[in-house]
Amino acid sequence: MATSGVAAAALFGTAVVTLAVLGVDVLRSGFMAGAPVGHPPGGAAGSAAATLLLAGTLGGFVMAGAAAWWLLAPIGSLYRRAVLALSSAFATVVLMLVAVPVHQLAGQPGLIGLAALLLAGGSACALRARRAARP
Repeated sequence: MATSGVAAAALFGTAVVTLAVLGVDVLRSGFMAGAPVGHPPGGAAGSAAATLLLAGTLGGFVMAGAAAWWLLAPIGSLYRRAVLALSSAFATVVLMLVAVPVHQLAGQPGLIGLAALLLAGGSACALRARRAARP
């Protein structure tokens, strides 16, 4: 149960970060337009993109911790539950690095596909964790 719960939470958190990166790319270059080479964002678009990236990254960490806390509710020890929730947030940091090569190789469609894959995997792990928690 704990393994599936932590995995699901980390995948959900990484999906949030991946969607934030997609949003930043859309703000910078438009939807499915591809990033313009050599043109950094300026003005309001740059500020909005930076805010979205920061909020999305922190939101992914919080999402991972909250999802793990909820999925691991059957664990009686608050200490163990908190440590596992924190571990899922740290796992999100490692997993979110996958979005960099995916974005470089496949662009926005790759990020959409990665987010869908992460959500599907997270859902499967969450179902497994919930099934394992039943008596």
